[in-house]
Amino acid sequence: METPSQQTQQQILAQAPMAIVVTDDTGLILWCNDTLSQWLGKTPGNCVGRNETALLHCPGKGERLSGVPVHNGPHLLGQSDNGGKRWVLRQPTPLADGQQAVFYLDISEEENLRQERTQLAQQLEQHNTVDAISGLLNGQAINKGLEPLVSRSRRYQNPLSVVTMAITNLQGVSDSAGQVAADRVIVGVSQLLRDQMRWADLVGRLDSGQFIFVLPETDRDAAIALANKIATQLTNMTIPIDDSNQVTPQACFGVTAWSKGDDSRLLLQRSDEAAQAATQRGAFSVEAA
Repeated sequence: METPSQQTQQQILAQAPMAIVVTDDTGLILWCNDTLSQWLGKTPGNCVGRNETALLHCPGKGERLSGVPVHNGPHLLGQSDNGGKRWVLRQPTPLADGQQAVFYLDISEEENLRQERTQLAQQLEQHNTVDAISGLLNGQAINKGLEPLVSRSRRYQNPLSVVTMAITNLQGVSDSAGQVAADRVIVGVSQLLRDQMRWADLVGRLDSGQFIFVLPETDRDAAIALANKIATQLTNMTIPIDDSNQVTPQACFGVTAWSKGDDSRLLLQRSDEAAQAATQRGAFSVEAA
């Protein structure tokens, strides 16, 4: 096969469907093809002499100190034909004398789809109110549910209590028997809590070993009594974690009640601190704050 002439090769590069630049070892653009000029809406003369990092809007700290991007993308390059953002991937190829040819592949459609998917996942997460393992409310739902109850107590002086329950031996179960075993403990404790709570109570799981109860129309003494009741039930509870082993969940409780000036953040913070203090006292302790 006959090799194309140099003029033909130059024409092919200039009119290739992908943008191409040639840079020196500092990232300075020495040449660009017509496609890059068209994508940017500039003449080749306005592209040559710029650093590649400036051309690609590279925001990284390390990239601002050099004209050479520290990764191959995605990078933002100018605007697409429909006025949207044009995203590209770099494909650098070494040349002689430290120079390199860099091919820019337009991945705008793929990147836009990825961003839309990420936004949709975030929106779904915001609307999700159930913890996947326990089936109880998640932290976001607890926060949303607690706020109107605090407002109601602020307006009518209704009693309102919050209890944080920490399963103190959950990490030990996970370390010795695996995460599946720890999940079984979470499920077993969650079932117990569902049985003990009223329909008006909010019961949720904040993280791997923490549960929270929001108890409307419940004063501090009644909340302490409930915490002690659940602590007693847990001492008599065994959960099978495999064919030959079972575990008793060990828990500590922090109890607090709404008082004038409290908001939902203060209530949750105070019950958490009380639970930490109870943990220092030992298993099945109840601390009020």
